[in-house]
Amino acid sequence: PASRADAAAELPPAPAHAPLPDAEPEDDVLLLDDSMLVAGPSLAPSAPPIASRQSEAMHADPVRSTPERAMSSAESRAPGPGLLGSASADTAASAIKNLVRTMAAERSAPVHRGGPTIEDVVREELRPLLKAWLDTNLPPLVERLVRAEIERVVGRAVG
Repeated sequence: PASRADAAAELPPAPAHAPLPDAEPEDDVLLLDDSMLVAGPSLAPSAPPIASRQSEAMHADPVRSTPERAMSSAESRAPGPGLLGSASADTAASAIKNLVRTMAAERSAPVHRGGPTIEDVVREELRPLLKAWLDTNLPPLVERLVRAEIERVVGRAVG
């Protein structure tokens, strides 16, 4: 029978300072100071959020891709102050035009075998709810927007 001393002699010597298997190297630490502060938001309008820009890009009218067509469209409109700037109005008109075109194409494509689709049922159920909401909320909304626009124009004329 082998003694314990013989068994211990056969084992390889343990390393004196073995690294722990789950020890990770130290990460660099970023220290922040006052020179890294960013100025607060300004009152001037900034670029639209990324999601808004993506939405505008998705709804961009391919017909108005050239500056000449966009300029001729802007020149043909009667000048006058409005709630929207010309760029915003053009973008909104383009998006609505694309929406109308898409909806017309989708309605003409037969995708069901007969009877009302879920979309038809939902549209019929939502129509009275939407009408009631608009009857309740649209007049105060329009009044508030018109009042704000009048105050803006009067403020510009006085100031």
